[in-house]
Amino acid sequence: MHPPPIYPNQQRGVALLTALIFLVILTMLGLSIVGSTTAEEKVARNTRDVDIAFAAAEAALRDAELRLTGAYQWPYNALKVTDFDIACTNGLCDSSLTPIFQSVNDIDFYTKTGLGANSQKIGTITGTALVSGLKDDVDQSKSSQPRYMIEKVCTTLGSRQGFCNMPAFRITAKSRGRLPNTLVVLQEVYLPADFGN
Repeated sequence: MHPPPIYPNQQRGVALLTALIFLVILTMLGLSIVGSTTAEEKVARNTRDVDIAFAAAEAALRDAELRLTGAYQWPYNALKVTDFDIACTNGLCDSSLTPIFQSVNDIDFYTKTGLGANSQKIGTITGTALVSGLKDDVDQSKSSQPRYMIEKVCTTLGSRQGFCNMPAFRITAKSRGRLPNTLVVLQEVYLPADFGN
């Protein structure tokens, strides 16, 4: 026996409707995977940029230590306490007696005016190589190379009466990443074994 013939007016379009629903579901799945992958790529790029800026700021800290000790040249020519002033000339601030009017953390190291203009770019004094992968420009407001300032601060280490016994140095290093909004700020307190007077 033969099946009954199907006439065009008896079709309901169930297969077409089912196929369209599956196509919509697959399209939504594909779009969500693309969105998720794009978000993960942005997170990875931002993390890498922060890592690069962090490493550059670390390099600026080491450059400042070289400058403090004079270990970048022979014979060593360490900085002297008289090299520091409250105007932060050449990135050397004296905060031991009179704190500077603004916290070094709040100073924009990449400006062309004010205290921030006195910050030192890595390698300016010591000859340390610039950090590769970061933009450098004559106009420091466009540069991404790390910069630092060294503050002479008062320490009572080893003092019984609470007077400034010997200077300590707070080094603040700032570095931008390759992305415009990435900025890393690192600080350390450095107490050299023997500092010139």
